[in-house]
Amino acid sequence: MKLIAKSIMVMGMVMFLTACKKESKLNPIPTSLISDASAYDSPDRIATLVNGLYATFKGSGFFGTQYIYYSEARSGDFISTNLNPTRGGLTYMMTVDPGISDVSAVWTQGYQIINACNVFIASMEEKGVKVLTPQLANNYLAEARFLRGLSYYYLLQLYAEPFTKNNGQSKGLPLRLTPNKGLAEYNLARSSVADVYKQIITDLDYAEANLPANYSSAALNTTRAHVNTVISAKTNVYLSMGDYTNVIKEANKIVPATAPFIAPTGVKNALQAEVTAIFKAPYTTTESVFSMPFSNTDVPGTSLANAYLPDGANATGLGSAGTGDFYLFEGGIVSDPLWKTTDKRRALVFTTTAGGNKGRQWSTKYATGSPYTDYVPVIRYAEVLLNLAEALANVNGVDSRSLALLNAVRQRADQTTTLTASGQPELISKIIHERHIEFLGEGIRNADLMRLKLPVPAKTPLGSSPVPQINPENPNYLWPVPNTESLYNKDI
Repeated sequence: MKLIAKSIMVMGMVMFLTACKKESKLNPIPTSLISDASAYDSPDRIATLVNGLYATFKGSGFFGTQYIYYSEARSGDFISTNLNPTRGGLTYMMTVDPGISDVSAVWTQGYQIINACNVFIASMEEKGVKVLTPQLANNYLAEARFLRGLSYYYLLQLYAEPFTKNNGQSKGLPLRLTPNKGLAEYNLARSSVADVYKQIITDLDYAEANLPANYSSAALNTTRAHVNTVISAKTNVYLSMGDYTNVIKEANKIVPATAPFIAPTGVKNALQAEVTAIFKAPYTTTESVFSMPFSNTDVPGTSLANAYLPDGANATGLGSAGTGDFYLFEGGIVSDPLWKTTDKRRALVFTTTAGGNKGRQWSTKYATGSPYTDYVPVIRYAEVLLNLAEALANVNGVDSRSLALLNAVRQRADQTTTLTASGQPELISKIIHERHIEFLGEGIRNADLMRLKLPVPAKTPLGSSPVPQINPENPNYLWPVPNTESLYNKDI
């Protein structure tokens, strides 16, 4: 964890802080360093530290936005235009090794978040609780534990076998729960996948019990963790574990038994009537359970818009352009005849109309050109509904509520279709298919492939070199532990 080591040596007993606006929109501007001796001596300084945790979560290697970028490069829906190793080319070709930057960037950023949360938790318990009211102190501790648990969850989706393979008995991740402040503290073996998931649930349970039900603005309800944020995250975690009973238990807290599906408590999370509104300013719809905000003074390190949008030569009529690194695979979900041309989600796909690449298709969920200021969804309410639909189908077979949830997602974009199923396998297949369409480009497909123990599909672009299918038993199916970790951690 080379970058973590550098960070700790720079910080020692200090933390790098970012300023926050009054409404805490997480658009940080670097400020001076504050010594650890005074960092926890006032409510304002502690609040700034909390915002710094979110800023680290949306750092370049994680949700700002390389985690999504690399997850999608793997998953078979996009074609790389240049195979550049600095732009996810090796991840796309499924030929990563412990020394490449993709593998180290996500791991390092993930553990930077985890260590920052560990430092905050320890310091709060020692000093901060004496400064804040018990309720506010517990709220802040809950936010730190939420971000720590979520970071472990997303790291598992790339670096460890799925829980569903063998009930979590494979090697998972080094489970770091205390601050690292020196190289001697780095040696730590990998815990099992099951133990890491157990800790994730422990962190999320604490967060749910101690976070506020809502905040004072739509911006805060979108960018800060509240109770419904945590419950939504727990449905993802339990789904990845194949624990459908607990998916149902958690989702039932925020999803009514019948339509309209609007969270009955806390933030009134609900599907948006217009699906494209989720991806437009101000990005703070009630469907956006948790998103990472960006602005023209706080842009993502590797923007999804930059990667997904066509370059200038291929963007005529679009209004903005990127570098054209990844276009939509002609043989993938975008060409599925079951995804109707009248479906409103088709408005989030742009087709090049002229030149040598006429007919090439591009994702425009992230459509703001330079500077790239699109918010990045981490969890949407649509995901919770489809998580619940899938869990109900697995437990109950052809379940009327499962079908209602599935059709709620489909029909807000395609009112001409009512999905039905004659048996459990067909219903589950249609739910997975709907997830594939709904979350195209959002970094979810790779996690679905993993938990379902499905191959990473072959990529067969027109006029370019194919990438073969990678089956779950292939060593390239998982990312290896990076050299930047093994250099300092001798027990890995």
